[in-house]
Amino acid sequence: MREGGLLGWATAALVKLDDEVPGLIARTLTAAPLRRQAIFAALAAREEKAGLLGASDDLLPRSFAEVVRHGRAKDILRHGFGEVPNGLAGLLTQIGERPLPRAKDYLALHDVLASDDVRGTEALRASGRITCRKLEVLLALDPRWRHAHTLDRIDSGAEAMTFNRAVAFIQSVNSKASDEVVAEAIARMGPTSSLPRLLDRLLRRADRLPPHPVFKGDNELRPLASMRDLLEAGRKYRNCLAHRIADIAAGKIAIAEFRGECLVEFRPMTLRTGWLLREVHIERNRPVPLALFSEVESKCDQIGIPRIDDAGGGDGWKNYRRFTGELEWG
Repeated sequence: MREGGLLGWATAALVKLDDEVPGLIARTLTAAPLRRQAIFAALAAREEKAGLLGASDDLLPRSFAEVVRHGRAKDILRHGFGEVPNGLAGLLTQIGERPLPRAKDYLALHDVLASDDVRGTEALRASGRITCRKLEVLLALDPRWRHAHTLDRIDSGAEAMTFNRAVAFIQSVNSKASDEVVAEAIARMGPTSSLPRLLDRLLRRADRLPPHPVFKGDNELRPLASMRDLLEAGRKYRNCLAHRIADIAAGKIAIAEFRGECLVEFRPMTLRTGWLLREVHIERNRPVPLALFSEVESKCDQIGIPRIDDAGGGDGWKNYRRFTGELEWG
C-alpha cells in the first residue's frame, strides 16, 4: 500500500468527498484510466490551490464532489483547472491507473501544455508511460534538448542539468555544434545509442581548442593543436590520448610531439600564468628512456617552458613521476 493510503496523497481528499457524495471512491476505483487521472489532476489543482474553482457557467453549479462522482473527464478537469490546455487528456492516459506520487506533478504536466512547449509536449507523448522522474527530467532539461530520447536516457533532474552544461561545453569548442545540429543528433539516436557517445562524437569535431603553449613548432617539437592531430597521435602511440581530449579542449592539458618519437604533456600553471612540462610518453606507455626525457627537457628549456620539478620536489619525485606516469595513461 502506498504512503497515504490506497491512492497515495489523493486518498484523504477522496474520503472527504465520499462523505459528501457517497459512492465517489467506488466510482473512482472503477473509472477508466482517463477519467481516473482527470480526478487526480483536479484534486491536485485543489490541493495546491491552483485551480479556478467554481468556473462553471451553470446557473446552479454542481459541487466538486458531484462533478467527480457523475461528470465526464473534461468536466472534472474544467472544474479543477478552469482553462484546460489542448492535449492534457491525452497525456493523462499515459500515466496509468495510479496517481503520480505528488500532487504538484499534475500541475507541472498542466504547465508544460499551458506554456505551448511543443518540444516538451512531443517528448512526453513519445516517451511512453509518464512518471514523476520524466517530469523532473523534462523541467530540468534545457528546452532545446527536450526529446523522448533524452527523457528515456536521463535518470534525474540533476543529471539533466549536468547534460545541459555538457552540451554548452561542446558548443563552446565546436563551432558547428549549433542548436539545430545538436537537436537533430538527439532526434536521430538509435535504440542502442547513448548520450555520452553522442557528446563524444561532437567533441571529436572540436575546432576551438585553447592556445597551445608551443606557439611555433619546428622540426623537433610539433604542437598537436587540432583534434585530427590528437586522434591520429593516440592511434600512433596506442595510448588513451583519445580519452583525454575533453581535458585538452578545456585547456587542462596540452600535447606536443617530439621528433616523432614521443608525446610531451604540458599542464597549466596556477592562475594560468604559463605552462609546465609534466610528462613524456612513448608507444604503449612503456618506460621512457632517460636520455630521451633529458632531450625533451633541454628543448623545453630552449623555448622557455619550465619543468614541473623546477617548482620543488627534487629528482626523487621527478623519477617517481617518470616511472608511474604510465599508470595515468595506460
